[in-house]
Amino acid sequence: MERSLNIIACLLLLVLLNGCSTGRYYKAAEQSPHPQIEHEDIARVHALLKSCKTPNKNLDQYNVNTVFVHPGMLWFDSDCGKSITVDSARILIRHGYAKDFCELCDRNPARIGELMQKGPGTRFIGLHYSLGGQPPLVAASLAAVAQAKRESEKALVYYPVLVDPFDIEQFNTLLDLNAAHLGQMFIVLSAEYSLLRPNVSGLREDILNSPKVHLIYAEDFGETWGHFDELASVVKDDVVSRFRDIYFLIAEAVVNGYSAIEFEGRLALLKIKYAGEDARMLNVGWLRLAEKLPCAQRSALLVAGQSRTP
Repeated sequence: MERSLNIIACLLLLVLLNGCSTGRYYKAAEQSPHPQIEHEDIARVHALLKSCKTPNKNLDQYNVNTVFVHPGMLWFDSDCGKSITVDSARILIRHGYAKDFCELCDRNPARIGELMQKGPGTRFIGLHYSLGGQPPLVAASLAAVAQAKRESEKALVYYPVLVDPFDIEQFNTLLDLNAAHLGQMFIVLSAEYSLLRPNVSGLREDILNSPKVHLIYAEDFGETWGHFDELASVVKDDVVSRFRDIYFLIAEAVVNGYSAIEFEGRLALLKIKYAGEDARMLNVGWLRLAEKLPCAQRSALLVAGQSRTP
């Protein structure tokens, strides 16, 4: 009974501190005075979806990396190894996106650097969920990577995947975007007004506009997932999960070393695909991003061929 009361008290504290946030920020590439595509662009969309497949199962065969798991509310994860974050790491391993995982139940990022130096990998996913995504913890993880990189002289890079990270504004003073050991950072946000959804409006403008930082909103995929839904949907194989596609795409980007532009283009493809399935408005910015992909050249040829057909 006492433990249950402690859990409830901690949840109430989180709600008071973090609340239910709203608002979205988009980089210039996704902004347009005429956001909805015109009728004549429909052929381009269909050709693009036919030519470009995502997620791409053609993974780097030398994928030997470890996923570093930072669980959320440790009050619920008293049995280390049984958290939703661990289950989410295991599904990456089952599908070939990683070789192993390490759960940091003690919140001690020093172990990250130790394992990186021993292992053969160079690009690592850091899965940070909720309180496991607190900026001080992410910064400490990156510091451990930097030290391991100096000591091993290996080109180590850490890719934080932050699912509804707590107290996100602290990144303003704790994040060095220019650090070579910081790869791309993926910030996944639950639906607007959801419990414990972070408020990105408090982030510095250079962070919001950095090519290294990707803001992933539930609404752009026609979803209404909440704070406890994203990772839960990933691990249920019998459930159709759009977030699983997003999650695998993030892992694919790390494994294959995609540039920020290529990841944004492939993410835009998913947005276009789901918008079509839902008959929702298609943002012309998504189309522009997707058409920067190498596979989009084939779609352009396809559209050109159709236009010449009598």
